[in-house]
Amino acid sequence: MPRKYWLLLFAAAAALLFAGNGSLLITDSVESNYALTAKEMVLSGDWLSPQIYGHYWYDKPIFFYWMTALAYKMFGFTEFASRFFPALFGLGSVALLAWGGSKLENARSGFISALVLLSSVEFFLISKSVITDAVLFFSFSATLLFFYLGYRDGRARYWYIMYAAAGFAVLTKGPIGVLLPGLIITLFLLWQRDWHVLKRMHLVSGTLLCAAVVVPWYAVMYSLHGSDFINTFFGTHNFLRATVSEHPRDDVIYYYTLVNLLALFPWSGLVPRAAYKWWGRDIVAWKNSKNFYCCGHLLFSFSFNVWQRNTSPILIRCSSRPAFCWEACWRNIRTVWMAVI
Repeated sequence: MPRKYWLLLFAAAAALLFAGNGSLLITDSVESNYALTAKEMVLSGDWLSPQIYGHYWYDKPIFFYWMTALAYKMFGFTEFASRFFPALFGLGSVALLAWGGSKLENARSGFISALVLLSSVEFFLISKSVITDAVLFFSFSATLLFFYLGYRDGRARYWYIMYAAAGFAVLTKGPIGVLLPGLIITLFLLWQRDWHVLKRMHLVSGTLLCAAVVVPWYAVMYSLHGSDFINTFFGTHNFLRATVSEHPRDDVIYYYTLVNLLALFPWSGLVPRAAYKWWGRDIVAWKNSKNFYCCGHLLFSFSFNVWQRNTSPILIRCSSRPAFCWEACWRNIRTVWMAVI
């Protein structure tokens, strides 16, 4: 595609994700927790142990607090600073999908997929919100994307980027940052019956790379706070949240299917037909891609914890389905127009 279209896409993305952020007041209790913790980090000079109201706070790992605190150092304690890195990682996710779509299919699919993602309601909201989701979205998506590229192409650099991205997901959200993509990958390999790929994944060196990103902060926190950190962070905020439903009324198998359709608004209407056309393509590469997506969706559907924003890690894959439909429509329009000419 012409370079001007890409420049226009990223200019529009930057404008949409950053514009007005300084006027969006922080009133939500979850947003205020993150903002106040990062503010106390800057004021106290303690960049290792998150605190809120003078008390240690083990709700989330350190990476998002670091990003928010860094923004405060650059721009002051403002709403724009609070929303700077969510918007920046949102912009990074648009670029990631554009590049990934181009690698997996073609430049037009990458462009349209990025456009669909950018204009989808859930992605817009998480990229404007002072929460971990935009950062997790980027790192989680990068983990799965580079796994699939490594699986398909076998290049070592894809595997190492996957391990590093998983490390930053753990540093953003906790163990679920590696366990969830790991389970999706395991389910995919079971479905494919292809365990030989484990020999090509550089498991030892890749795990060491992931550990190099993750272990230092966790080790320091344990040395400083001992069992209090372990019991609160891993016990309450990770194990219980992963195994006990916070919203039992909504704990139904079709929850994430419905929420994903809403998350993709205004493109939701294209999803059924796009999924049908995508599923019907009998090509080995497409079969692998379909199986990989289905494994992720199934794992989310059977999870204990249902929450609207939990759909965000699979939103990037969903965005490519309407793009496929758009591309098919574009080919048909182009064919008719050429015939008219």
